[in-house]
Amino acid sequence: MKAIISSRLADLGLELPVATAPKYAYEATTQWDKLLFVSGQIPRRNGTIEYTGSMSTERPLEDGIHAAEICALNLLAQVEANVGLERIDQLLKINGYVSSETNYFDQPQVIDGASKLLLNVLGDAGRHSRTALGVRMLPANSLVEIEAVFGLKA
Repeated sequence: MKAIISSRLADLGLELPVATAPKYAYEATTQWDKLLFVSGQIPRRNGTIEYTGSMSTERPLEDGIHAAEICALNLLAQVEANVGLERIDQLLKINGYVSSETNYFDQPQVIDGASKLLLNVLGDAGRHSRTALGVRMLPANSLVEIEAVFGLKA
């Protein structure tokens, strides 16, 4: 699976970032039996949060989509760093949070950035259920945060 994922990432012109360690009192991932829970990932690359603030009707949808894509890559980076991509059997669920102004209602389109990237990279193993929520603010003024649950191979 790891070789397939690496090949798909390369075909898409993407590469996994370095997984970052949590700053606070929690784990980046926790595993229970064949489930891997990946803590919320924000659009951080090379130590910098690339998309901050809130989505509004004046802000381009592409900003949110790109932020969600970076979050998805960070989810995969955490899987690779903690158990290895080859252990992925199925992406089961993602929860996406979009910092949103009161009149913004396109959170599902924003989180689609992550969903589509994960489907493109994982293939059928990337089919998942999800939640897309608008929230007032996120840690570090991040635009998007996404967490995931993966089913693992034994």
